[in-house]
Amino acid sequence: MKSALFYTLKVCLATLLTSAPVTMAIGFAYIGLITLIKPLNYIFNFHLSFSHVFLFVAILAALIMLNRYLIAKVGYKRFINDRPVAHSIVIFLLYLVISGSVRFISFDYLLFSYAPMFLTAYVFSRIFSETAKKEFWNLLNERHDDGLKPLSDQ
Repeated sequence: MKSALFYTLKVCLATLLTSAPVTMAIGFAYIGLITLIKPLNYIFNFHLSFSHVFLFVAILAALIMLNRYLIAKVGYKRFINDRPVAHSIVIFLLYLVISGSVRFISFDYLLFSYAPMFLTAYVFSRIFSETAKKEFWNLLNERHDDGLKPLSDQ
């Protein structure tokens, strides 16, 4: 449980600290690209509210901990508990739709405001999962001798 807490803290703090700078960098690069391609009469804005970042990180932390709990209790089940970042992205997007935050915004606004946050969460979960999953995969790869011998015709 201690390793799951450390993994959750690493992923969530890294996502929290890097989401805003990555969003700003990608947004400014896109604005620079637009001014090179089509400099006149183009309006583009992006906005990442910190309340949305904190909410996404809270959902991410809850689903990572739930993932570790389900792996410990039920075992590894594909498509149920193997993608906590993807599940947190879907839950966060459902929250945005239900709360009415995406009502009159364009796709590029949604893409450049929230996709960098999702990307940083995914990247940091993959970076930090290498150390966290070593223990899990070592348990799965162990062969237990249960005394059964294969038949000669198999």
